[in-house]
Amino acid sequence: MKERTALWSKYTFGLGSLALLSALGGRLVLGETKLWMEITGAAGILLLALTALLRPTELKTALTGRQARYGGNAFLMSISFLLILGLVNYLGVKHHYRWDVTEEKRFSLSEQTLQILKSLKEPVHVKLFFTPGYYNRQQAEDLIKEYAARCDKITYEFIDPDVQRRLAMQYQITRDGTTVFEQGDRQEKTYGVQEQDFTSALLKVTSDKVKGIYFLTGHQERDPESANATGYSLIKQLLQRENYKVGTFNFAVTDTLPSDLSVLIIAGPRKELSAEETERIRNYVEKGGSLFVLVDPGMPDPFNGALESFGIELPDDLIIDPIRSFLDISTPLVDRYNFHQITKDLAGLTSFFPTARSIGKVNPTPEGWIFQYLVMSSSDSWAELQYKEKRIRKDENEKKGPLGIAAVIEPSVPGSQKGRIVIVGDSDFVSNELLTRVKGSIGNADLFMNAVGWLAEEEELISIRPKPPEQRQIILTPPQARAVIYSNILFVPLAVLIIGGIVWWKRR
Repeated sequence: MKERTALWSKYTFGLGSLALLSALGGRLVLGETKLWMEITGAAGILLLALTALLRPTELKTALTGRQARYGGNAFLMSISFLLILGLVNYLGVKHHYRWDVTEEKRFSLSEQTLQILKSLKEPVHVKLFFTPGYYNRQQAEDLIKEYAARCDKITYEFIDPDVQRRLAMQYQITRDGTTVFEQGDRQEKTYGVQEQDFTSALLKVTSDKVKGIYFLTGHQERDPESANATGYSLIKQLLQRENYKVGTFNFAVTDTLPSDLSVLIIAGPRKELSAEETERIRNYVEKGGSLFVLVDPGMPDPFNGALESFGIELPDDLIIDPIRSFLDISTPLVDRYNFHQITKDLAGLTSFFPTARSIGKVNPTPEGWIFQYLVMSSSDSWAELQYKEKRIRKDENEKKGPLGIAAVIEPSVPGSQKGRIVIVGDSDFVSNELLTRVKGSIGNADLFMNAVGWLAEEEELISIRPKPPEQRQIILTPPQARAVIYSNILFVPLAVLIIGGIVWWKRR
């Protein structure tokens, strides 16, 4: 009788388990409950109950025996672990924090972007026209999520231009991967998915006024239109990206300043300015204009002492720094900045100035102005006067460091109608060649753009700018490449075989 009961209990247990699993599997696959699932599930439960009735002793032993106790403890520990894991996950969602461990902080928003987001007063809605399979959709999604997480005034939506064609036509979308920033009636499009693309579009759509940045011409200055090594076309692109209008101005053509002029830049003049021109520049600053001067060594003061009325001297010298220099002793390297609105966010960045002249200070500073050095060379530097000689040396009559490389002049009375001046003793530090060749933690472009932002009274733009992603690669010499290859296909397997042989020999 017991043997027959045991045999029937095996059949009922197997059929009941199969029926119950079939019902559950059908519910999961189809996503809805059918009548046959209910009948099959009920039959499975009845068969399993019949199994328990046929073998009550074995069931009692299974529920109260040692294995059941150990199994129950393991089950409770598993449930407790899952509950703790769920609680940690819940807390992580509510109070999340991320660490960006990449060297160039690729997955963190720059200080400039954070300041712009913080300054937003009106909501901005972002429409991203991306098809599901577009190659950089995920990159755009990750980036816009970061913007929205940092500012509650940023909202976004992804739109498939192939599905919502009428909406794509309304926004004149002609290519996949177009992002549209909207604020009120204003719109700004961008086709890139880098932080600098999104931040530039955000700036343009939220700015009420476009300020003009004009470069003085007529004295062989740096050309913002030139893509040559000595040109300033890359700086022009940076200015336009931050919603500035960039143009040129020549006193020989007209003596009427542009109506949208916010900052006048004189970048590396190689000819002296006329007395009439310097007088117009002086009057421009006295009446509230902002002036950015970059002047190279190699010639006497191109302004003929006109800047002395603001406290600026331009001695004809060349800064030599044998200790703190970059590649050459005539290229001072700076990683410490005097505190100012322009330099407050440059900590950790290094700037260098190829062939810079020193910026002198008139003592006492003319009444109504404040003179402050921004960047200075090291105490081991000196101002070389005989810099055109083949061999140079430090003489007693030459001024010793630290020497001023960049300075700022502003009114001593807040709210005064007087203007602002930033002067740098080198114009090559933001040339196309330098900005192309040197990347990473170099602060030359940030120093220049922060100076423009301060002069244009765009304080939210004074910070560290988004950096384009860098392509990192490892270049191996032939011996290093062979070492990597042979260590993987020969040396490591051979070492395993040798160790195995030694173990076998000891245990034989």
